[in-house]
Amino acid sequence: MRKAPKDIQMLGAQMTMEGTLVFEGTMIINGHVKGTIESKEGTIVIGDQAVLHADIFVRHAKVSGEIRGTVKASEQIELHPPARVYGDLTAPVVLIDAGVTFDGKCTTAPKDASSGKIDDIMKKLPEGTAKDMKSSGKKAGSSDTLSVDELAAETTV
Repeated sequence: MRKAPKDIQMLGAQMTMEGTLVFEGTMIINGHVKGTIESKEGTIVIGDQAVLHADIFVRHAKVSGEIRGTVKASEQIELHPPARVYGDLTAPVVLIDAGVTFDGKCTTAPKDASSGKIDDIMKKLPEGTAKDMKSSGKKAGSSDTLSVDELAAETTV
């Protein structure tokens, strides 16, 4: 279990910042930010009063405010109401609660699949899984459908 960082910074609701913000630990933002926010191991908490026109690169992001920009997290992104996000999200885990406004592209991939190439992922699969289905002649989206029994037969080790 990861030890909770004790270093917590805050940008209050009446504050405005423009430029590049680099931090460690946890950053709580309730104000306005324009620019870039970075933390290799940090967590950012965007309060419901916050308005950000920024690209964000962190370990973990918890969002309840407004973001116009890209959010990339090495572990997880959480969007909670009344969050409004207009931009792309990229993380191994993305959680979007009901009541959130999201307009963008969401990309999820395991940490170890950072190359993003499907062939690299397929090579790591054990024998008898989807790797073998690739060579079985079945094509995704074809008019042939597999029953549960057929699928089980093709994926058994």
